Amino acid sequence: MDEAAARLLDIAGSRNLRDLGGYRTADGRTVRRGMLLRGGHPAGLTEKGIAQVAALGLGAIIDLRTTEERAGHPWPPELVGGLRYWTRDYDLSRGDLVAMLRDPATGPEDMRARMLQSYRLIADEQRGGIGAMFDLLRDQRTPLLINCTAGKDRTGVACAILLIALGVPIESVRADYALTETFQDPGSPLFHVDPDGPFAYLLAVDPEVWRTMMRSAPDYIDATFAALAEKYGSPEAYLRAEHGLDEAALAALRDRLLEP
Repeated sequence: MDEAAARLLDIAGSRNLRDLGGYRTADGRTVRRGMLLRGGHPAGLTEKGIAQVAALGLGAIIDLRTTEERAGHPWPPELVGGLRYWTRDYDLSRGDLVAMLRDPATGPEDMRARMLQSYRLIADEQRGGIGAMFDLLRDQRTPLLINCTAGKDRTGVACAILLIALGVPIESVRADYALTETFQDPGSPLFHVDPDGPFAYLLAVDPEVWRTMMRSAPDYIDATFAALAEKYGSPEAYLRAEHGLDEAALAALRDRLLEP
C-alpha cells in the first residue's frame, strides 16, 4: 500500500491525480516516473494546487470530458495556455444512465450490469482521445496528463490501454485501475450538487447504486479487454489496427517512456 500511495500526487484540491510511473514491464524495464499522469476534474484545485500543477511542467493534457462537463468545471486558463490541450466537443450517450439514476427501482445489480456493458464500449467511444494520446507521446509532449471527471472510467480505459502498449502485465494494469476506489470512497459525490440545479436528481440516488457506479472493480476493466479480444483478437492487434502501433512504433514508444 505504501508503494501505491506514493503514486498519488500531493496537490491541493486535486482529484485522483496520480503517476503511472514505476510499473515493471514484461521485459524487465520500468515506466518512467513523472511522465504519464492520470486524474479527475480540476474543479477543486486551490491556488496552491494550481501552482503545484504548473510546477509539474506538463507538455500536454488529454481531457476526455464532454462539452458540458468541461464547461461546468474548466481547467484554469493559466494551466492550459502554454501547452497542448486536447479536447473534443461531444455528449455522452447517457440518457439510459440518467434514467437509471432517476428511477427508484434501479438496484445495485442493475447498475453493475450497465457498467459492464459501458466498459465494453469505452475504447470505441474514446477512440479519438486514445489516438491523440499516442500522437502526443510520439511528439514527446510529456509530461502528459489524461483526465476525465472522476478519473476512473474514460481515463481508466485510456491508461489501461497505454500501460498495455508499454508492456505492463495485465495484473498490474488491473491493479492500477482498481486504485481509484482505494484513494477515494466510491460513495462520495463527484462535485457539489446544487439542490436547485440540473443535477439535483443525484441527491436522491440510492447510495448503493451510486457506489456501484463509482467503483473501480477490476471486472469493469476486464470487460474492456474482453471486448477488444472479441473484436481484434488481442490488445496488441487493437493497437495496430486502430492506432497504427506496429512492433516498430511500440518499440519506439517504449524506448521513450521506459527505463532499465
